[in-house]
Amino acid sequence: MAEVYEAVSPPVETVTVSANRTAEIVDYCRRNPELLVFSTIQPVIFVLMFRYVFGGAIRAGVPGGYVNYLLPGVVGQTAAFASMANANERDLRGCR
Repeated sequence: MAEVYEAVSPPVETVTVSANRTAEIVDYCRRNPELLVFSTIQPVIFVLMFRYVFGGAIRAGVPGGYVNYLLPGVVGQTAAFASMANANERDLRGCR
């Protein structure tokens, strides 16, 4: 038999779904600590590495060099990696 849902307003439903998903992610991170390491420490290492290790090796033809684009690029990369990991995990669980 199909489940019957109560009619709730969209903002309340959005908050409820967001809270449930956040709880799932926190629980998943507790069980897989490497996910926490890769999602928090890896972007910091990338920023430090590209700024201070490769700082003089990369030439850009813009004032201030590539450093102005470094943080937005790493944030975008982290968001892309996280979304791909989330999609892969949901696919493996059979979610739609």
